[in-house]
Amino acid sequence: MALNPLESLPAEIFLEVSNYLASRADVLQLSQVSKTVYNKVLPALYADVDLHGAEQCERTLAMIERCPQVARHVRKLTVHPEHEFHPRPHDQYRAWDNAGVVSRCVMRAARNLDALHHFEWDGEDMLPDDRMWAELRSRCPCLKSIGTTFGCFLPRPTSNLFKFDDLRGFALTLKDGFYAHSLHVPSRGGSNPLALKDGPRVLLLGPAAHADADDATAPESEPVFARLWDMLTIRCPNLESLALVGHSSEPSEAARLYAARWPKLRHLALGALVWGSNAPGQAAHLQRAPEFKDFLEAHPSIESLHLLGRPSSNQLDLSGLDYAALPNLKEFSGSFVHLRMLVDRTPSADEAHANTPPSVLGTSLTKTLKRVCFPHAMHLRDLTPVTISRVLLSLHALTSLKVTFAIQGGYDSNNILRTIATSCPFLHDLDITCTNKSSFFLETFANSLRGLSRLRTLALTLVRTSGEEPMHVGAARIARANPRLRAFAITFIPPHAAAAVGDASPPPLERGAFELTCDAHGLPVCLHVAQWHAAPWPWPWLGAWSGASSLVPPFPLSLRLSRTADAFIGAGGLAEWFAAVASALGIETPLALLEHRALALGNGGAAAVPGAGVAVASGRRRGSVRRWVYDLRPSGHPDVQPKGMGALLLGRGPAGEEARLMVFCLCLLVLTFWALVGRALRGEM
Repeated sequence: MALNPLESLPAEIFLEVSNYLASRADVLQLSQVSKTVYNKVLPALYADVDLHGAEQCERTLAMIERCPQVARHVRKLTVHPEHEFHPRPHDQYRAWDNAGVVSRCVMRAARNLDALHHFEWDGEDMLPDDRMWAELRSRCPCLKSIGTTFGCFLPRPTSNLFKFDDLRGFALTLKDGFYAHSLHVPSRGGSNPLALKDGPRVLLLGPAAHADADDATAPESEPVFARLWDMLTIRCPNLESLALVGHSSEPSEAARLYAARWPKLRHLALGALVWGSNAPGQAAHLQRAPEFKDFLEAHPSIESLHLLGRPSSNQLDLSGLDYAALPNLKEFSGSFVHLRMLVDRTPSADEAHANTPPSVLGTSLTKTLKRVCFPHAMHLRDLTPVTISRVLLSLHALTSLKVTFAIQGGYDSNNILRTIATSCPFLHDLDITCTNKSSFFLETFANSLRGLSRLRTLALTLVRTSGEEPMHVGAARIARANPRLRAFAITFIPPHAAAAVGDASPPPLERGAFELTCDAHGLPVCLHVAQWHAAPWPWPWLGAWSGASSLVPPFPLSLRLSRTADAFIGAGGLAEWFAAVASALGIETPLALLEHRALALGNGGAAAVPGAGVAVASGRRRGSVRRWVYDLRPSGHPDVQPKGMGALLLGRGPAGEEARLMVFCLCLLVLTFWALVGRALRGEM
């Protein structure tokens, strides 16, 4: 039987088409065209497998064990054994053993995972079966990147987790249970888990560091982290990606990290650490302990730097960093103060007086830094637009920006919008969040976007202003003001929403995802709208009983973005990078648009999606979703087909709702009139 023209296309064509599809659901629909197409799309469908909950993990891993033809396409596997989207009552009785059950499923499936490159274990408290790491190490020859978590319990020093060789990527996340059981304090785990100090000596610098120490005084976690650092520093010299993050704001010291050297290190994500290891007034004859700035200066290959967390003491000071350090930095996330220190670095006296052109003397960040994320909310009363403008203006290559502002009473927030538009005219991707109070109207925001002519994607989260027009009308204004936008999203949140890092994202009141379609001349034609509205429970006790009062809506609205905008969803893209940041912080970003790679770099606290869907708690928030196409052309446009009464009544937009309401009211009026006339006639008779 001859194949039809579609099925006769080579597999490479189908894989290329899959790269342009917005979601995994679209790839699945493409694979269901026929069995031939399914076999050709299979590599794209199972290249990245992300499993949530014990039930889904067991089913999918059992299928991978039974179907080697599917397993050989899995290149990345992430399991969340204790993160259930929709938990059922009987699941709570076996939750304590989820880690053991799922890890044994991974162990059995490992025999077929020949092409697995990255594996991540995102557990909470319980440890996986140690045999899982042994099977992955022996059965998966391509496995070069792993991620794991430490919770209430630590693995044994002899664990197979510490026996990997020549890793390219490693991620460790310290969960809440790690801090709740005081594994990070001297009484249980030493002064810190990563590289601890006990008096004048630095722990975990190596086995010889405690050769003469009393075993009774050694911290509980010392042997575990000693084996971990031995694996990373001795047996993994080609490490390219490293993430050490946690959920606590208490800083941890990492002198062993600062002394390590990885010539190929490109991605670095760190949580709250004690950035300086040398105590003030230290004796001159004592050997100077390595510091974080020494580590950065020794790694010029770093391309992405994520400084996460808010240490309560020993703040990071980058002002002393060498002027020539970080020459290849392309991505940065951290506080605005950190970025300002990096930008304000000045050359030494010898460099300043050398016969060097001014263009060469300029900081390398002005030419290399492309993506910037400020995960901490910036209070506008503390930072003036002039200060922000001075820093952003010096970043000539900046194309992506994510920033959060905490609006204070009486502040002109429109000024900061004009500052961003003026300072970053070459932005391609923008994510702005304004919390605490209402900030501006969507019409004002649309006018501010006219200066960003190269903007392709937009994410806006704000408190709705009193008197604001409907969301889709404001979205239409944004689309008309900047028709080059491909996709954007708007989220309305309640006032006084928590903006601190580590706090759960506030439940949104309304969300909208919009995709703009333009004609051949670049003029906006229509807007594909997917809008979610939160529906309040009629009785408070009903919402509390269902658990919906504390949940974040799952917002299943696909943004259907094109992947051609600077690999926006692809490897190294902005979406993956912001997912990494949000995941490592243990928070949910306000938009599924900007979220995956530091999920591989760090924490699995929030699923990312890191495209990254929004992580949900134990259920769904009550709400409704509407989808329709909003025409942006005027009614008299020659290409606009006039709608009849039937099309108007069946329309799914606001106009259709108003028309149906008017017809319903008219019917009630006719029935009332008919009843009155009938009674009058019967009375006369």
